Amino acid sequence: MKAVTLPLALLSALTLTACSDIPELALGQELKPAAEDQIIRNISTLLIDHLSDVYQDEKILRDTHPKDNGCIRGRFTVNSDIAPAYRVGVFQPEAQYPLWMRFSNSVEEITSDKEKDFRGLAMKLSNVTQGTRLPEPGDEHFTQDFLFLGHDAFFAANPQQFFDFFDANFNGSRLWFLATHPRGAWNIFRGAKTYNNPLDVQWNSVVPFALGYPKANSDGNLIYPQVVRYALRSCTTNSGRITESDDYLAENLAQQLKQSSGCLDFYIQRQQDPVKNPVENALYRWDEQQSPLIHIARIDIPSQTFTSEAQKQFCENISFNPWHGIEAHRPLGGINRARQVVMKDISDFRLKMNGVERFEPSGSERF
Repeated sequence: MKAVTLPLALLSALTLTACSDIPELALGQELKPAAEDQIIRNISTLLIDHLSDVYQDEKILRDTHPKDNGCIRGRFTVNSDIAPAYRVGVFQPEAQYPLWMRFSNSVEEITSDKEKDFRGLAMKLSNVTQGTRLPEPGDEHFTQDFLFLGHDAFFAANPQQFFDFFDANFNGSRLWFLATHPRGAWNIFRGAKTYNNPLDVQWNSVVPFALGYPKANSDGNLIYPQVVRYALRSCTTNSGRITESDDYLAENLAQQLKQSSGCLDFYIQRQQDPVKNPVENALYRWDEQQSPLIHIARIDIPSQTFTSEAQKQFCENISFNPWHGIEAHRPLGGINRARQVVMKDISDFRLKMNGVERFEPSGSERF
C-alpha cells in the first residue's frame, strides 16, 4: 500500500473523531458475522481479477508484497525457561525448527526501497510434527507459518474494510477510502516508513492467534484461554544505510550476512482486555504497557548468501499462509479468516498461471 499524503493535521482530526467499532466480546472470544463468507469470496475475485489485468502476458507476482527484500534461512529455538503456561504447540522448551523468512515491501507493484511503505516478513517453520493440524488450506503437513508487518496495527478492521480498500484502490477512489476510514488512514500514515536494514524493523503480527485449545462457555460460545499477538525485535546491531540504490534493503542485508550473522527475538503479547486488545478489529494496537511483550524464542540467522537466481525463484514460489499450522496456534479474527481463503485462492491462481507445482519446503534446502 502506498504511503498516505493527506496532511498530518487532517489525519489527526479524522482519527480523533473516529468510532471504534469494536464488537463487545468476552475475553478470548471471536465473532464471525453472517455475511462474512460472501465478503471473503468477493475479496478473492477482486484480487484475482486485478492480477489477471496487470499481468496479462507476464509472470504473475504476489498481489501484495511482490518485492523480495531477501529470502533467508535460519533456525527457530524456543527458550529453555519458557513459562509452563506458554508451552503450547511449537513452543516447547529448547525445541528447534529450521525456517525460511521472506522480507518484502507491501505495495502492490515493485517500488524503490527509498519510498515509504509498510514492510512485510513471512516466516515458515519446518519439521513441525506435534499437534493436530488445521484442516484448511490442508496443502502443507509439517509447517507453521507466521506473518508480520512493520507496524503494530492494520489498515482495515475486518474483511469488509479490506475489500473496500482494494476496491477503492483499483478504481481510483483511494482518497475517498482514506477520508471515510480515518483510523485505517492514520495507521497507513504512521506505518509507512523507510529502514536501513530489514532486521531493523519492529515486526508485529497485527492480528491475534490462539495459544491453546478453546472451551465452550455457558452460552455455547468458544472461549480461548489464551489469545496472543506475535512480535519480533532484532537482537543484533545491523549494518547498512539508505543509499541511492532502489534495492538497498536486500543489498544491506546481503552485505551483513556475508560478513556475519543476525538474530531476532520472538515475543508473544497476551490479550488482557477484550476492548483494549480486540480480536475482531485489527485497526488497534495492543499497548505494550498494558500488555507487555513476553520473550519466548530466538531466531538465529547464520552467515549466508541468498542472492542466487535459484534461491530467488525458490522463495518466489513458496506459499505463506497463517493457516499453515496446528490447531494450538489457530488464527483468530476476521482478517485471519479472510487470509485462510484468499491467500490460498491467490496462491493457487498464481502458481497455476506461472506453471509452478505447489511444494512444501523442508527447511534443509541450500542453493
